[in-house]
Amino acid sequence: MASHLNRQSALRQRFKQFLIIIVWLIAIILLLELGLRLFVRGLPPSLQEAAYITMNGVPFPESWDRAWTRQPDHYFILKPGLVDAVQFGSPSVRFHVSTIELWEGGGIGFRTRPVDYFVDVIALGDSFTFCFTERADCWVTRFEADTELGVVNLGQPGTGSHSHWLILRDFGKPLRPRLVLWQFFGNDFNDDYGLFKARGELPLLEDVASPDSDAEASETRLWLRKRSVLYAVLESVLPGWRRFRDPNMAKFDERYAATLPTGEQLRFGQRYEPSAMDMSRAVNQAGYEIASAALSKAQALVSSWGGQLIILIIPTREEVYESLTATALGRDLAAIRSARLAMLKLCAELNLVCYNALADMQQQAEKSQLLYYADDLHLNPLGNRVFAELLRDHLRAGGMLDA
Repeated sequence: MASHLNRQSALRQRFKQFLIIIVWLIAIILLLELGLRLFVRGLPPSLQEAAYITMNGVPFPESWDRAWTRQPDHYFILKPGLVDAVQFGSPSVRFHVSTIELWEGGGIGFRTRPVDYFVDVIALGDSFTFCFTERADCWVTRFEADTELGVVNLGQPGTGSHSHWLILRDFGKPLRPRLVLWQFFGNDFNDDYGLFKARGELPLLEDVASPDSDAEASETRLWLRKRSVLYAVLESVLPGWRRFRDPNMAKFDERYAATLPTGEQLRFGQRYEPSAMDMSRAVNQAGYEIASAALSKAQALVSSWGGQLIILIIPTREEVYESLTATALGRDLAAIRSARLAMLKLCAELNLVCYNALADMQQQAEKSQLLYYADDLHLNPLGNRVFAELLRDHLRAGGMLDA
């Protein structure tokens, strides 16, 4: 009888210990969940995005509407009439956007001030001319202040050379500026192909597999993804669970990071650039032909009123910081570089005036803080300021700023 009671007591003791362990595990999980939610900004960028998707439904600190929208002629255009609309490039890159129409009924928004002044210069380009900064920090704004010229910013994010040509024809021509600054970035060829494919004017030249899908996920996993930051973070770091719910989640391979002498960290290895800039791909070659036609027409149009077309080639962060990225990127760096080299080839073939900013940017990068965002491909405020100064000095040395 005593041994039976002892066994019952031992079982009760073990059950009590088991309950204590369960309670502690639940408490630890809840504390981890609460801690991750409170200190999400201290996580690495990709884990921040995973956490924000669970918390806000988007990979950013707050919900927001993009300042640009799809449009069949341009691929993307800015919405007109925006006032201090919050935008994000990454969880840590936050800025405000206001837009105007150049004239009533123009239908496209521009991140510029009302044109009630004499226009010397217009700037055409993609998100690097639109700028992922406050407008005061944008290189276009700084260039205008440095040169005291009247400049209109016609940049449109997510666009390629064909769109830039249309903007020049429809909005630049009436202004008849003496200088047309046409900014190029390595993904422009890819954007041109994307536009023509979306319009049905080019076929699908390559089959691209989707990075991930929710189709195979269980209902339990889907439920947890929407509710638990801890689960979202674990799913992002554990090899067996890792997946990307949003294109931004696939941004950076965690192995690729470099620390500058200033102590700042440059995160690179984004999967997008080698794909969008690799000129061995048929899609980018198709975009090259579209860009060639657009630039030829632009050159002729600007010359018709006695203006000067100048192509501004902005390099990628991987190229500017090649000494830090080359070993890790390997052949991917050659793929990234190939788009800029293709643009230089177009400069020679079409007899264009081009400013390849790579060497100047590399020289500046050696003696300054980080010129690009740590977790976004765009120039940061300092990079915009440096580019504006380099451009000013380059054009001044060539006598192109003289009236």
